[in-house]
Amino acid sequence: MKRHVATVLALLTSLVVIDSHVDWEQLDGRGLLSVNGQRHDVQGWASERFRAWQSDCTALPPLPPDSPTAQTVLAVVQQHSPPDSLSARALQLRRLNDWVLAELSFDTLKPTLVVLRLQDGGWRVQDQAVWSGSTAPWHSGDFVRRYLHRQAPELPQTLLACMAIDPSRYGQGPGGLAPVDTPQARPR
Repeated sequence: MKRHVATVLALLTSLVVIDSHVDWEQLDGRGLLSVNGQRHDVQGWASERFRAWQSDCTALPPLPPDSPTAQTVLAVVQQHSPPDSLSARALQLRRLNDWVLAELSFDTLKPTLVVLRLQDGGWRVQDQAVWSGSTAPWHSGDFVRRYLHRQAPELPQTLLACMAIDPSRYGQGPGGLAPVDTPQARPR
């Protein structure tokens, strides 16, 4: 067999094999890469990598749990929807100006991300900007950030970008393209 015929046949065979194992699926208006039926949120994964690379969070450290702001925010959340909210414990809190993004755990509820805003001299839970539950098959960090941004468009992007979103709490999905951890300071 001539070399160019063998090359063309090898290329065609490769394309057929790839086509039978790899597809792009549309779900909820976004694409997922499906390899042998397992979905991967490549766009979400890439978005999280880019966010981690470009974010410098050294000026926005987590609030210490014993700080007055952290204690006040926790008390507001605990009183927000008793009795389940009474067991709220802070996993991480970040503040920027009059906004706080809090990740909380509860005795009977799933871990939750809650947006609070300083209004009329007090912290108020932004009811529409609360996330709890699985993000599968979507990439946890990207999915939750997009959701919270849609629900609270005035929430500073810097605050949202610097919040670590743990895929073990919100479900990275079966694809295994997990987010990177909290953005670290980039060398300048």
